[in-house]
Amino acid sequence: MTEDQYLHEIVTPTEPLSAWIYLHHEKEVTYIAPHWHQGIELSFTVAGSIDDFVINEHHYRTQAGTILVVNSQVVHSIQSVLKLADEAISIIYPYDYVSRLYPEIENEVIDLNQPMRFKPLQKEIYIEIQTTLFKIYKNLQTKGKFSNLKLETLDDQALQLLLEYFTRPKTEYDIIYGTKEFEVARIQAITKYINEHYADKIKLVDIARQVNLSKEYLEKFFKSHMELTIGTYTNNVRAQKAYYDLLGRKHNLTETAIKNGFPSIRAMNKSFQSIYGKTASNIYRNKS
Repeated sequence: MTEDQYLHEIVTPTEPLSAWIYLHHEKEVTYIAPHWHQGIELSFTVAGSIDDFVINEHHYRTQAGTILVVNSQVVHSIQSVLKLADEAISIIYPYDYVSRLYPEIENEVIDLNQPMRFKPLQKEIYIEIQTTLFKIYKNLQTKGKFSNLKLETLDDQALQLLLEYFTRPKTEYDIIYGTKEFEVARIQAITKYINEHYADKIKLVDIARQVNLSKEYLEKFFKSHMELTIGTYTNNVRAQKAYYDLLGRKHNLTETAIKNGFPSIRAMNKSFQSIYGKTASNIYRNKS
C-alpha cells in the first residue's frame, strides 16, 4: 500500500481483482489524514479495535466484528494505536465497477454504520457479511492457485449483500451523515487542494480562492467541520507523507522535511509527536 492510494480520489484495484484490498496488522500508530475517493470503502475489524474512525464528522470506535462503510466522496480519516493483536481489512470498490453492476447506486447510499437501527432481517444479513469478510481475511493470509478466484467471489458477495439489504435513496436525506452535500463538496475541494500542494508553502488566500470563500470564513468553516485548523491539517498531511518517506529510507531528515513542505526538522518533529507519539528523528534512528 502507498499513501497515495488513500489520499487520491482514484482507487487502483489490487491486480487482478476488481476491488482494492488491504490487510492492516502493523504494530504502529496509524494516522490517515482526512481524505475522500470516488470508490465505496468497507472496513472490517477482525480483532482488537480502531480507536477513532471518523466518517463525515461522526466518530466510531470499532471492536472485533465491526463493519463500517464509507460512501462515495465522503470525507473520512483514521487515528489509532495498533496493538500487537489488532487486525483489520479494507476493501474499496471502484465506483465505476459498482455502478456498472448496479446503476441504482447513483441515487442511493449504503446505510450500515448504525446497527442499533437495523430491522430483524438486516441483523441476520449483517452476520452473513461478517462471515464473508472473515473468509476474505483468511484468504488474504494464504496464497494458492485459487486465491484470486475466492477473493473475487467473496468481494462480490459482500458487495451484493450491502447493496441488496442496506441501500436507501439519497432523496430521503437532505443531510447525509450530518453534513449537507454542498458542504461535503467544499471540504473535498479544500482537502484535495492541500493534498496536491502540501510540499509547497500553502497560503490561506490560495485555498480561499479555490473555493470562493473569504480567508476568515474558510478558517471558520474548516474548523467547524473537520475539528482542526487548516494549518494543523496541512501539517498532518505533510507528516503522513514524510512518515512513508522515512519508512522507505528515501532521504535523510533534512531532505525529508523540505521535500514534504516542512520549514525545518523541528517543525516536522512537532507534527510527528502529535500524531505518532514520537518524533521523526526517533523513527529515523529506529529504522537505521
